[in-house]
Amino acid sequence: MGSPHIETDGAFRVQEAGRGGYTSYTAHGELVGTTPGPPATLNYQGRSVDLHWADAGSYLGSLPITTSSTPTGETLLPDPRRPVLGVRDLGNGQRSDPQPLLWLDIGNLTHVISIPEGVLDRQIVTAQPFGDPDHVRFEPGAAVVMRPKGDPGTVELIEVDASGDTIWHRRVALAPRRLTSAMVDEVAETWLAQRASRDIPPARLRESYYDGLYRPEYVPPAEAPPVLTASGEVWFRTPEVVDTLRVYYAVPRGDRTGLLRRVLLPESMWLTDATETHVWGARWDEVGRPHVIGRRLVAPEG
Repeated sequence: MGSPHIETDGAFRVQEAGRGGYTSYTAHGELVGTTPGPPATLNYQGRSVDLHWADAGSYLGSLPITTSSTPTGETLLPDPRRPVLGVRDLGNGQRSDPQPLLWLDIGNLTHVISIPEGVLDRQIVTAQPFGDPDHVRFEPGAAVVMRPKGDPGTVELIEVDASGDTIWHRRVALAPRRLTSAMVDEVAETWLAQRASRDIPPARLRESYYDGLYRPEYVPPAEAPPVLTASGEVWFRTPEVVDTLRVYYAVPRGDRTGLLRRVLLPESMWLTDATETHVWGARWDEVGRPHVIGRRLVAPEG
């Protein structure tokens, strides 16, 4: 079973594993029906595409993010430009070829740590801890792009439909935070302690880690893909932590000027959906098993 999409009236659809089909249910769990997934033969410039929810026969999607290696073991980074693709229903069972609707900048996504070992280098591939790549989230008929780069502290949100029309655009200005040496060292030393190894000298590992580290002037104001919630909002996660609570912001979707909600959630919780009064998410235990958890939202005192 794949991931669900919940409508504002409680009805929901389930995206089957491998995107082979989409099954719809009423808010009471009654089966409505199943529609087939996109044709597996669709591709863009010779590469298979990752298409998401069907909407009146049209699809939105993108290219998978992949890294590869040369015959000598050198890591090839993903293309820094990645398209959001649209496939339109042309009628009579025909669909358009995937067309780019807009482009994502993912150039600061991957951290390649090269450790010299004689003729060849050993390479460790991980995520840039201070990366600011664009992110996208899909739902039927829409894609919401989040751009955390640009003016310091600014998060840009762009919503497009399957035809490529921009149906919503908003910039959210948060207080910018400079990236300090202490922040960088804290993240680096935590990673280095976790990767301590007898066969890699600590000094060499530390030097290699810092060599490939992306260090912008300001801390990126948002991280991870945004969440499109049943409350009609776009939620995004920030790097800010208050005590043991992670700071999120909820932006009224489609509203260019509405007030934001600043919400503190347990740092171990990864948000998946929200209403006006509750949030739901996942937490992983010590052995890596996911658990569904929910919390009631409480207004701050005063």
